[in-house]
Amino acid sequence: MAKLYIIAGHGAGDPGACAGGQTEEERVRALASVIKQRGGSDVEVLDTSRNWYADGGINKLTLPKGAMLIELHRDYAAESARGAHVIIYGGFDADEFDKALAAKLSAILPGRSQTIVKRTDLANPKRAANRGINYRLAEVGFISNAEDRSIFDTRITEIADAILEAAGIGPSGSASAPSTPAQQPAAKPSAPSASNSGEKTGTGFGGTYRCTVSSLNVRDAPTLGGNVVASYSKGQTVVLDDWYKIADGWVWGRYTGASSGKKRYVAVGKPTGGPAADDYLLKV
Repeated sequence: MAKLYIIAGHGAGDPGACAGGQTEEERVRALASVIKQRGGSDVEVLDTSRNWYADGGINKLTLPKGAMLIELHRDYAAESARGAHVIIYGGFDADEFDKALAAKLSAILPGRSQTIVKRTDLANPKRAANRGINYRLAEVGFISNAEDRSIFDTRITEIADAILEAAGIGPSGSASAPSTPAQQPAAKPSAPSASNSGEKTGTGFGGTYRCTVSSLNVRDAPTLGGNVVASYSKGQTVVLDDWYKIADGWVWGRYTGASSGKKRYVAVGKPTGGPAADDYLLKV
């Protein structure tokens, strides 16, 4: 049974705060996926296709006794504003999870004068309080601040581990999830023939692949920290070469952009040795 339950903020048509080519909706779902990968069965990510604020989902939510709930967000303000903090319902005192969470997140994303804030004017903290749910909202840095964006993207696994450790959950050591939450990478290499710093070629890996998800990010590097430069939609196809790399717990494929002439990278699938039904791309 899960100990930690996660709501990824916004969604269902609401992108949340937007800055630097990113949306709050996508980034917090990326983080939720990494936390799940690292925390395993101790973590459950609640339905990411919903907007839990807009549809009032917490009003009907029932969690196991002793379970903790965290809602993930990114904040927005002037470009100089920085740092993470934790919001709890105004009628409660911070518990050990809240205190540890605020300390760990603010150590990675510093800048707030207050790292724990009590609020009575926010709907979800109030709804959770009415349901007797052990809830907190984490603003994981400012999406409007370039340094916070960089820290979030490049240290996402560290942030996930900090959240797990604050909740008393030891990271499993499994690698982090892909950066677009609704997607799952696709086909996987079967037999690497060469290796250079994690870069490999696999017999038969190259070919035409069809996107199976609504939006699949294309990046300028084979890592979750790579810049998003384009995206594929469900049903679109891409021709990958035989090169691949396993990084951040996923197999990355590569192609050369037709107009840019530059190498581009997409998450293809978990390195399980073969295709799976939840892959982002399937070979055709």
